[in-house]
Amino acid sequence: MGSPTQKAKNAHPQGDGEFHGHHQKPYRSAAGRNPGPCIEQEVLSRAFIGFMEGKFGSLSGKFNALPDTRNKVRCRYSPAELVWFMLLMFLSRAGSRHQADAVRNMGALPAAVARLAGRGVDDIPADGKRRVTCSDNAALFLSRLDPIYFEQILVSCVRNLFESRILDASRVFGKYFRIVIDGSVREKCRKGFDKGGKVNGGGRYRYVLQASILLFGHPIPLMHEHVDVNDPVAEKEDCEINAAKRLFLKLKKAFPRMKFIILGDSLYACRPIAAECVRLGWHFCFTFKEGRTPAVWQEAMKLMEIAPENSLRYHDKLATDPDCRSGRVRWAKHIDFSEKEDSSLIVTAIEEKETFHNSEIRYAWISDVPSINAGNILALTSATGRMRHTIEDQFNTEKNNGIGMEHVFCANATASKNLYTLMQIAYMLWTLFYHGLLRRICAWAETWSQIAIAKHLLEGLRVLGGADPGYKVGQLRFVT
Repeated sequence: MGSPTQKAKNAHPQGDGEFHGHHQKPYRSAAGRNPGPCIEQEVLSRAFIGFMEGKFGSLSGKFNALPDTRNKVRCRYSPAELVWFMLLMFLSRAGSRHQADAVRNMGALPAAVARLAGRGVDDIPADGKRRVTCSDNAALFLSRLDPIYFEQILVSCVRNLFESRILDASRVFGKYFRIVIDGSVREKCRKGFDKGGKVNGGGRYRYVLQASILLFGHPIPLMHEHVDVNDPVAEKEDCEINAAKRLFLKLKKAFPRMKFIILGDSLYACRPIAAECVRLGWHFCFTFKEGRTPAVWQEAMKLMEIAPENSLRYHDKLATDPDCRSGRVRWAKHIDFSEKEDSSLIVTAIEEKETFHNSEIRYAWISDVPSINAGNILALTSATGRMRHTIEDQFNTEKNNGIGMEHVFCANATASKNLYTLMQIAYMLWTLFYHGLLRRICAWAETWSQIAIAKHLLEGLRVLGGADPGYKVGQLRFVT
């Protein structure tokens, strides 16, 4: 079939000519949306290297100081180069060792890794070529290293944040640093592990208890405790409660004078954990559920009914506004939560019901923070109880946004623990870099997803290589 469109014909020379009217031509805008700003890979990579050299310049030195059982005469790569390859795998959201290996020697990436690892410009291998090691070599190195070393490096990085006082503005009532704890599966394996792991049906998995400190609502990984099988023969498994007690002791030893408030779900709203927090000089705010402590729940509800003065109504907008968020919070004081029921530990139970778009949500917490009243209870709940979800957001990002949590990077138990710690170091570095620097200096950081930006980071490092970024970052300013 032919085209139904007729061809244009020339006008008759004796016909009427072109006649111009007094009306303007109708305006028609271009179809589609205006293009947004693109990710500038060179700017991104320069900002990252400047951030690392300015804020964490000593990190590669700590990596190189790790115990190294290799024959150094025959080694091509320093410990920092091995570790940085694994860190870039997490930072660039590669998702697996195979994906990281596929692009490790493309472009000038080896020179960028060497610069991040602290190698000088003239420090070149004997064959004159820079390369990035394979992940098997890095995993072998990690399998021979006690996990305590990387855990100490993670804690030292957070200690630097304390010393720089960047965390001070995130304290509750200007006193308490918020520590959020929760457990999660860190690796799943259908075939099972040769060593370690727990059993769930036909599969095996490895479990971890994570503690993160809140910085302007962003979780910064601080410390973790692995929940392992204590007796592989009898299959006697560890639990989160025992792991939390061990984690608290490690946290107290690392920061003996810090004032913390521990946030957690209803699993930790039990007398032993509450008593341990008080014994260590901390406060807590845990999710409160009837099924966890039925007797305490019933007592709290009765006290709230007979003390209507301990209640407060609020709304964030005018009541006539359809987007108005309104609610009521009430609390009951002087509840005995001690292990021996001798009133040595008194807590306050808090219930909040919030209505938004004709839908009501109910919250409840239990806390030992003193002097709770109508003047500070909303500030307390918004800064503590309602921020417990941040660690869930952290797990979600690590599992579903390309970082690779729950993926089996290495079946070796020791290497697996070290890789998890490196994942937390990478998450901390990315959170500080993205929220503390990139969003402030680059407009496109607000429009592009963090996954896309992270993948472009590796592309930018392939272009920049070992070149000088031109500046060092001296101060982080968070966009809140």
